[in-house]
Amino acid sequence: MTKKTDYFRTFCNISKAFGTTFNKEDLLDIIVRSAIDTMNGKAACLFMADEEKDVSVPVAQKGLSENYLHKEPMKIETAVKQLMEGGGYLSFRDVGTDPRLSNHEAKKAEGIASILVVPIMVSDKAIGVLSLYTATPRDFTEEEIEFLTALAEQGGMAIQHARLIERIRQNSTLFLDMASSINVSADTKQILHVLTENIVEAYGIKGVNIRLLNKETDVLELVASYGLSEEFLNKGSVDADQSVSDVIRGETVSIRDARTDKRIQYNDAMAKEGIISMLCVPVQSGKEIIGVMRLFSGREREFPEEVVISVEALANQGGIAIEKAKLIHRMRMNTELFHDLAVNINSTLDVKKIMHIMSADVAEALNVKASSIRLLDEDKKKLELVTSYGLSEKYISKGPLSAEKGISEALRNRPVVVKNAANDDGVQYRDEKKEEGIISILSVPINARDEVIGVMRLYSGVSREFTEDDIMLATAMAHQGGLAIQNASMYLMLQEDKKNLEEEIWSHRSWF
Repeated sequence: MTKKTDYFRTFCNISKAFGTTFNKEDLLDIIVRSAIDTMNGKAACLFMADEEKDVSVPVAQKGLSENYLHKEPMKIETAVKQLMEGGGYLSFRDVGTDPRLSNHEAKKAEGIASILVVPIMVSDKAIGVLSLYTATPRDFTEEEIEFLTALAEQGGMAIQHARLIERIRQNSTLFLDMASSINVSADTKQILHVLTENIVEAYGIKGVNIRLLNKETDVLELVASYGLSEEFLNKGSVDADQSVSDVIRGETVSIRDARTDKRIQYNDAMAKEGIISMLCVPVQSGKEIIGVMRLFSGREREFPEEVVISVEALANQGGIAIEKAKLIHRMRMNTELFHDLAVNINSTLDVKKIMHIMSADVAEALNVKASSIRLLDEDKKKLELVTSYGLSEKYISKGPLSAEKGISEALRNRPVVVKNAANDDGVQYRDEKKEEGIISILSVPINARDEVIGVMRLYSGVSREFTEDDIMLATAMAHQGGLAIQNASMYLMLQEDKKNLEEEIWSHRSWF
């Protein structure tokens, strides 16, 4: 049988193995055994890159002792560079004297005379090497070099095939774990911590953290992390506009070298932590970007498209978890708000007290800077302040309030949002509002007996689009306030009727 026939049979056997097994270790073992058997070698070893440590490690071998394999790790970048400079392979006829090699005595003791090394390529990138060892000195023919190179290509295909299957399994596990966490827990921090840990383990990177945007301060606040030191996490506040700001606008950004990239706020801290490359992905809740998830790598790398897509999807899952937690919190909060207000309405007729409690509760519930309640006077010409929450005495005493924009509309029984009070020509006291730190305003009517009797206003210290849910809650609370006023009014009317009735009865005591 000729050598070409042996080569053909070898590839037939490998192709058959590819069709019958998905196990990477079995496929790579077939490749190293085929190299030895077909090329009459002493041993063969397939080395893969451990890129975090910049060394290659044996993943499949036959014929070499454990002592020899662990004698000295091969520098992967050096090996690949030598291969490329050598025309795509390296051939060593006498390993005992060749100056390009080290550990000559160890090779002699292992019984190695010659070595042929070829690269393992995946997507035009060398990810490792396949080495053949012979027991006698040997000049490798062009045909042998081509055959071993072809075997290495098969090894690359096996590795790529296994990676794809493993990636599918990883992604399935990640999404299953994330879905399970969302279904069984409303603890957002716990869910996001599990997510960061799973991503680090699945993608073999240095660390991950998730930061959410505080709109009041424009700072990205840490909510979950894994794999990063306390010193790095406490390096200082992370400003949204100074740290890859494009992500907050909804873009996924890959950073090749975080140590020098001008978009990074803390380059020195990145270098000290051993971070080189980064992937920054927006975290979205509904249509709003609420934060950033960042993946940190200890080596310079490009993040493959399939990894980017998976991480974007996982970030969206994180956003869903946050949205679910918000909804649960909102439901609990609304229940407590209306329960507390109902209790207060039933326990007291002190309208001012009820209004004060209501204004404080609704401001806290909707996370706004302040609130106020104003009622129309008897002539229905002036709006008089009944209570406020979160406003300074200076602002409250700024002067009489006319039917400015928002108030006039609210008095027509329509909720009104002013997005930017400083730039709205229909808003009164704009300078005072700017000094007070008021930007957006929500005004809702207060009704009693189907008549508008006043206005409740909510003041935000950041530019804010009040959602439909926000407006519905504020309107419902204002309606409860109107009921409280109506109840107190009815009670006073009953008291007056009772007094009149007693006086009338007393004047006709002769009837009894």
